[in-house]
Amino acid sequence: MLTNYENSLDLLEYSNKHKLYIKLIKQLNKDFNLANFNFHLSEDSNPIDLKTTLNKAVKDLLIYDSNTYNALLYRVDVSEEALRINKSIDVDSHSEYVTFLILKRVWKKVWFREKYKS
Repeated sequence: MLTNYENSLDLLEYSNKHKLYIKLIKQLNKDFNLANFNFHLSEDSNPIDLKTTLNKAVKDLLIYDSNTYNALLYRVDVSEEALRINKSIDVDSHSEYVTFLILKRVWKKVWFREKYKS
C-alpha cells in the first residue's frame, strides 16, 4: 500500500480506494490541531476539494505565518532534506510540493497504524 504516488491527488484517490481516506483526514486534522494550526478539513470533502483546500492553507502559511508553517512541518514530521530537494522559488509550485510531502507523511502514519493495529 505504500507505493510511489505521482501527486497529491493520486495519493488521496489511493487512500479512498483502500477505505482509509477518512482516517487520513482525521490524522491531518489531529496534526493540524497539535501544531496550533486552526484549520479543519471536512470528512465529506472529495479528494480534489481536499487537495485544493490543503494546498491553499499551506500556501497561506508560507506567505503569512512562517511560525505555524514550521510547527506544522515539525508536527507532521516532514524531513528537511525532502524540503531542500525542491528548488522552486515560485510559491505556488512550492506549496503544491509541500502539500504532497505532508500528505505522503500523514498517509504513511495512517497506513502503518492500520497495517499493524492489534
